[in-house]
Amino acid sequence: MYYLSLTIRLLVPFIISYNLLGKVFYPLTMYTPYFLLKLIDYQAFIIPPYIITSENYIRFSEACAAVSAYFLLLLLIVLTKDMKLKARIKIFLFGSAIIYLANMARILILIMVLEKYGFSAFQQAHDVFWIVFGSLLVALTWILLTRHYNVKSIPIYSDIKYLLKQLYPKIK
Repeated sequence: MYYLSLTIRLLVPFIISYNLLGKVFYPLTMYTPYFLLKLIDYQAFIIPPYIITSENYIRFSEACAAVSAYFLLLLLIVLTKDMKLKARIKIFLFGSAIIYLANMARILILIMVLEKYGFSAFQQAHDVFWIVFGSLLVALTWILLTRHYNVKSIPIYSDIKYLLKQLYPKIK
């Protein structure tokens, strides 16, 4: 049963691919800030891949959608041994929601910085957010959710340890 589970887990990133995640999260990431800006009566319109304000053209790239963050979360989940399917799905959904909401806050803050302080301030804020958001957010989300769901396995390591134990049962 373990080998079937491992095989299925290793196939998941090929089924739920980076490209598929991009097709879901890129439009959400581009249109949500636009609609939020419209909700607060901010003058903006959209011509993909741009949100255009009275002062600026803001180009959205795939990196803006943080697709790599969602894919990293997916990889961490599928490469973790001894998790029930329900827990995997919940961790992915909650983790994706955390990443999405943090990304929306990041984008809206960056738009406001651009509008109020100009491109130089935007670029500096963008670089800081990129470093923090790109690395720390997924790691903290993963730690928070694995603690919440009481996950004891370590991605990749727990599988390798188990497989080595199967190959060499006398070695501890």
